[in-house]
Amino acid sequence: MEYQNSLELFNFLKGAFKVKLRLIKKDYDYISMTDIWNYLKINKWAYANNLTLAEMTDDIIGVDITKVDTFLKEHLKNTSRSLYTD
Repeated sequence: MEYQNSLELFNFLKGAFKVKLRLIKKDYDYISMTDIWNYLKINKWAYANNLTLAEMTDDIIGVDITKVDTFLKEHLKNTSRSLYTD
């Protein structure tokens, strides 16, 4: 199956993300589908060729959530935080 864009692929993989979120919700309830997607897209999938949906699903379920957590915290640390005023 071909996907027109990353959003379409992300939406197709939502079931796997939901499973992973259920598995981690006790300790990492602040991590979202998007956080896992971004981590895998940048740190694993960018270096892979001819990925199958099965491989991507396996990556989502099997991802080391502590690495996603560190990735997310690094991203937040490097994000500009501003005070919003009227």
